[in-house]
Amino acid sequence: MISAVAEEGYATATVAHVVARARVSRKAFYDHFSGLESCFLTALDAAQQVIAKELTGAPRDPSAADPSLAVLRGGLRAYLALCAREPEYARCIFIELPAAGPRAVRGRDRGHRMVADLLRRWRERAAARHPEWRPVPDECHLAAVGAVAELVTAHVARGETERLPALHGVMTGIVLRVLDAPIPD
Repeated sequence: MISAVAEEGYATATVAHVVARARVSRKAFYDHFSGLESCFLTALDAAQQVIAKELTGAPRDPSAADPSLAVLRGGLRAYLALCAREPEYARCIFIELPAAGPRAVRGRDRGHRMVADLLRRWRERAAARHPEWRPVPDECHLAAVGAVAELVTAHVARGETERLPALHGVMTGIVLRVLDAPIPD
């Protein structure tokens, strides 16, 4: 499904495209899915689970002096590397997803809120170490996710997914600014 949508676009992908790539029969496809939308939503769900695992299991960035910053940088680095390793998924999530309709958009929004919650928890733990950090409105966490998503979308749309890992420093700075956390020198 991901390969078909990445190549054909969601609007023009067909069950025939999917079954040809998967080397299964139409019957086998319909034994598992009610149609393209359910197959696409299942694939997106799986992608969100992988993203969550990458973010929460990312190694800390050893170049960061502050342990809190090491966690944030490590997570962003892992996420950008994942997008670069999986350009078809990146294309589906960042470019094709809206064409799949409201259920897909709601699924993407759930994923964004999940990551925003991870950022909120990260910031709460970091602020406990840094009492000088002022509280931020909860919406800032979702805004930080949106900022990262917008930059990733721009690179994916230009076919520059492989360049994403090099942006981890820029993206770390953006997230820190949105979350009103000091940017280290």
